[in-house]
Amino acid sequence: MLEKIIELTNEYIESMPKKERKKYGQFFTSMETARFMAGLYNVDEKIGKVSVLDAGAGSGILSCAFIERLETIDSIQEIELTCYENDENVLPLLKRNLEYCGEETKKKLTVNIIEDNYILSQYLDFNHMLGGNAKPKKYDFVIGNPPYMKISKDAPEATAMPEVCYGAPNLYFIFASMGLFNLCENGEMVYIIPRSWTSGAYFKRFREYFLTEGKLEHIHLFVSRNKVFDKESVLQETIIIKVRKTSEKPETVTITSSKSNSDFGELTSLTVPYDLIVAGSDYYVYLVTDENKVEVLKKLHKFNKTLPAIGVKMKTGLTVDFRNRDILR
Repeated sequence: MLEKIIELTNEYIESMPKKERKKYGQFFTSMETARFMAGLYNVDEKIGKVSVLDAGAGSGILSCAFIERLETIDSIQEIELTCYENDENVLPLLKRNLEYCGEETKKKLTVNIIEDNYILSQYLDFNHMLGGNAKPKKYDFVIGNPPYMKISKDAPEATAMPEVCYGAPNLYFIFASMGLFNLCENGEMVYIIPRSWTSGAYFKRFREYFLTEGKLEHIHLFVSRNKVFDKESVLQETIIIKVRKTSEKPETVTITSSKSNSDFGELTSLTVPYDLIVAGSDYYVYLVTDENKVEVLKKLHKFNKTLPAIGVKMKTGLTVDFRNRDILR
């Protein structure tokens, strides 16, 4: 099923100038990545119906990968899929791809494509404001490759989400916040997003919301930063995260890594204590890839003060290490 969707998407990529797609922060997921993401969900094999949300659906690659995964589960007979997409360039492709999925699947598939701004269409609900829906629609599963695009502090999407925005906002973490909001309690969300949110002051409000309302269960890292998106020149360091909507903190987080999007069969895997990965009042997320780094983290976490707290002033950015090698040594 997915091979045909990828073929049609590649035709679109070749026909649409990169400059035009970049304007929307549009980078399409590869087939291998989409299948890996769909495989991360724990789907109850006793249920008969599931609801799925794909916001910023693009060409529908992730939706179709998820449908392909559900094809293997006999108990599930009905799939309710909601896709948000308001880019009129890609909408015809999305509709054609989802129509093809409907023809290929043996399940009863109900598709609802919402041609609206995903954030602005429900920010009243998110902020519990007058005019919002007191009981907004919730989904069993959320999957997404949101737009990666910096926006101004006074952009409509940023002012619509003051709880998570500070400094220089980016659409990807605003989408992730709304995605978590859209989940049922104990529902699961898998997103492919830049890793920049894991630290830094600009992302503190997002981390507080995201890691209070949800809990990380799986993080996948790519060793090669330029081989995550096929046919794209994306140097953004990207990760895949699986989050469960719950207030109950898990004991551990699974961290896997691969060299690129084409070798998911050769994963390295670590199981790390949750409090080691998500730590401190700033909710920093530490991305470790081997046992040596885990041991370093354990030692660092024993310190209960920062350098400024003990009177040591720090500055970054003035010294570039490799250009001042002799001085530093």
